[in-house]
Amino acid sequence: MSTASGLSDRSRPSVHLAAVPPDARGYQGQRAGLVSRVLACAVDLVVVVGTVAIGYLAVSMVLFLWDPGHFHFPAPDRTWLLTAGGVVLFCYLSVSWLVNGRTWGDFLLGLRVVNYQGEPLRVVGAVARAALCVVFPIGILWVAVSRANRSVADVVLRTSVVYAWGP
Repeated sequence: MSTASGLSDRSRPSVHLAAVPPDARGYQGQRAGLVSRVLACAVDLVVVVGTVAIGYLAVSMVLFLWDPGHFHFPAPDRTWLLTAGGVVLFCYLSVSWLVNGRTWGDFLLGLRVVNYQGEPLRVVGAVARAALCVVFPIGILWVAVSRANRSVADVVLRTSVVYAWGP
C-alpha cells in the first residue's frame, strides 16, 4: 500500500520515540517519582493561579465599564479566592485527565495519569481523582514513602502517574 508521499507503510521509518533520549526510554510506562510529580503540580498551580487572576481582571474590567466614576478594584476575601481556586483546579484537573490523560504540568514533565489497567481515565475516575486531589493535596507526599510511587489518590482510586513521553 502506498501513501501520498510515494513510500509504502513498511518503508516509512518509525519516529514514535525518536524525540525521547535513549537513556529515558527505559522509564517509559514506569510510575513517576515524587520530584517529577511535584514539579508538574507546581506548573499546574501556576496555570490555576493565572486563570483565577485573569478572572479577577475580567470582573474588574466589567465593573469599570459598568460604572467608571465609582470604580475601585474589588477586594475578595481569602475564602472566596480559595473557593474560586479550588473550583478552577477541580475543573482543570478533571477535564485535562479526561481529555488528554495529562495536565500542562504532566505534559511538560512527560507524565500521564492512567487507571489500574494502564488506560486513560473515564469520567468518573477523572472527576473522583480531581476531587480527591483538590480536597487532600498533601496526599501527593505519600509517593515519598510508597514503594510503588503512588499517592493517596492513586491508592484510593487505583490510578497511577506514569512516564509517557510519546503521544
